[in-house]
Amino acid sequence: MSLMTAFVMVAALFTIISLFNGITSMAHGGPEDDRMSPVLMFKRVGWQALAVLFILLALLANLK
Repeated sequence: MSLMTAFVMVAALFTIISLFNGITSMAHGGPEDDRMSPVLMFKRVGWQALAVLFILLALLANLK
C-alpha cells in the first residue's frame, strides 16, 4: 500500500466519523445541535475535499 493510498483511506475514515457525529447530533436535536450543526458539516465537507484532493493527486502521480 502506498503512502497516498493511506492518506486517502484516513481522509475517508475521518469523513465517515464526522458524518456519523453529525447524524447523531441531529438525532438528539436541541440547542446543542443548532449550535454545532454548521461546524460538523464544515468538518465533513473539509474531509471530503481533502479525500478528493488526495485521490486526484494519486491519479496524477500514476500518469507519469
